[in-house]
Amino acid sequence: MIYELNHVGGRVRDVDASLAFYAGIGAEVVDRLFMTTSRVNRVHVQIATGLVELLHHEDPDPEAGYGLNHVGFMTDDLDADYARLIGLGYAELSAPRTAGSGQGRLGFLSDPNGVRIELLQRSEEFRIPPIASGPVRRLSFVALAAPDLDAAIEFYGTHLGMERVPSDEPTFRIGDDAVRLCESFPPAPTPINHLGLIATDPRPDAHDPDGNRMTFLPS
Repeated sequence: MIYELNHVGGRVRDVDASLAFYAGIGAEVVDRLFMTTSRVNRVHVQIATGLVELLHHEDPDPEAGYGLNHVGFMTDDLDADYARLIGLGYAELSAPRTAGSGQGRLGFLSDPNGVRIELLQRSEEFRIPPIASGPVRRLSFVALAAPDLDAAIEFYGTHLGMERVPSDEPTFRIGDDAVRLCESFPPAPTPINHLGLIATDPRPDAHDPDGNRMTFLPS
């Protein structure tokens, strides 16, 4: 069973610049690991209630894209949930395997609109109690491109088992965090358009060093 929206993550050009940005909005580093085989630095930062996974590859790839590019969900039965979703016709990206970190197992598939979905099964818990000392009080939602809105509603609401919550745009929650489905918005580098953050003070939208947009909402 899928039981938690665990993190949103992606590839970063400069891990120190990214960490400086996230520290500026009150995030804290809750996990840091160097994966020797792939030569990837993995850092989890927590913004208020939500985890963001930053992946920095030490070997540059001129063809690589940067920015938030996947949403990770926890499951207590990776193989069964992965097989069920693939059996429903969703595209397989990477079959279940041991994680590069050695911390459990993972698999990737695509939602109906091309958003990369990671399913995770592991025992480690990186999330800490909500951080209340910074300007952000909650990760309200991860905004996802959903030009085929009906198919996305079926995927997240029916097949992932997320609970729909009241909102102007379709929003689904499981665990502490939520996704918001956006039928149309200006073009973005990836199908993950922005993060909605509930803040204590009004402030304009900001972009991290890789172009990910942060929208600050009143508390």
